[in-house]
Amino acid sequence: MVRTRTHETVKAPALPRRRRPAMFLLVVVFIGLGVLAGQYAYAQLDERSSVVVVARDVPIGQVIGQDDLAAVRIAADPMVATVPAGRLSEMVGRVAAVDLMTGTLLADGHTTDAMTPGPGQQLVPLALKPGQLPARGLRAGDHVLVAAEPTDPGQATAGTATKDIPATVDQVSEADPEGTRVVDLLVGPGVGGLIAREAMRGRIALILTSRGDAA
Repeated sequence: MVRTRTHETVKAPALPRRRRPAMFLLVVVFIGLGVLAGQYAYAQLDERSSVVVVARDVPIGQVIGQDDLAAVRIAADPMVATVPAGRLSEMVGRVAAVDLMTGTLLADGHTTDAMTPGPGQQLVPLALKPGQLPARGLRAGDHVLVAAEPTDPGQATAGTATKDIPATVDQVSEADPEGTRVVDLLVGPGVGGLIAREAMRGRIALILTSRGDAA
């Protein structure tokens, strides 16, 4: 009887698994970046504050209504003038000191608590060049003297020919490309015409006497 030898299949020993340290390090880096991005996003959200924004256009001189304002959360630079949302109700019923445009952030200087001109006042708009204004600029509420001497003494009312006229700055516009600014002045009765005529001739200047609170 002949025995047939059976060939057994011999398995090769398994090779040790190769590690990929570069890939592992890359995964760790991506995870770290994701964590940092999440922390940054959370910090940005945490730094946002709720402020008042103009919800619809309000022309200058118009009383601000409840529907004209809204509260939004933004991450604003501390140097940007804003009104906290908690004071929104205080702004309702005030008067727009400038043209309020939809979407702009409201600042205290954009509103006033009184309509101008008031009783016994005249509002005079003056287009003035840099040499006719203080270099430090003017703002609403500042007290000034209007230096204006009429070319024709017959145009002057009693006591205004050589005397500087006191006035209060009501509003100051942005400078145009030539540097000219429009300054609205509140003056007493009877002198608005004189100031306006001399301003058109370029024979006028404003002297700052004291700073006032912005409207």
